[in-house]
Amino acid sequence: MKNFKIILFAFIILAGTLFSTVAIAESSLGFALGTTRGAGVTYRTLPDKDSGAKLGWQFTGLPYVTPESGFISGGISAIYALDRGKHGMLYASLGIGAVKAWENCLETSDEDENCKEESHWGIGIGPGIGFELRFWSNFGLALDVPLAVVYGDGEFKGIYPVPNTSIVYNW
Repeated sequence: MKNFKIILFAFIILAGTLFSTVAIAESSLGFALGTTRGAGVTYRTLPDKDSGAKLGWQFTGLPYVTPESGFISGGISAIYALDRGKHGMLYASLGIGAVKAWENCLETSDEDENCKEESHWGIGIGPGIGFELRFWSNFGLALDVPLAVVYGDGEFKGIYPVPNTSIVYNW
């Protein structure tokens, strides 16, 4: 329960930071994958580089649910632009990514006698630093390395520098 309270507190601080962003001028849509970013479709906003504001945010999520099994991934990240140019950006991030996966045995399934019901979850939270390269004027490829504190199934699993990556279309 103590770990849940710490994670909830961190999420509240991150959400407060994200929603205090001003002068949002650039939106992006694409795909992302990472320990502190989540996996799936992603939406990102960044302030106009001429506005002086540097804080943006990114949401990522993907559900895959069937009667027998499911996988849900999501994440939210704050992105602080350290430097932005015409062809790229250097940034720091603070993110939280989570995943939940399960397998159910259906009563109507007589074929699978060895079916075992399982349910697992994991969460990664931490800061990172990365860069984004812009190409074809509207596309961006980002890579950052976070220091992700990972919890899974109620246990501390470790601190991992597993990279986050995303490819987005900017407008």
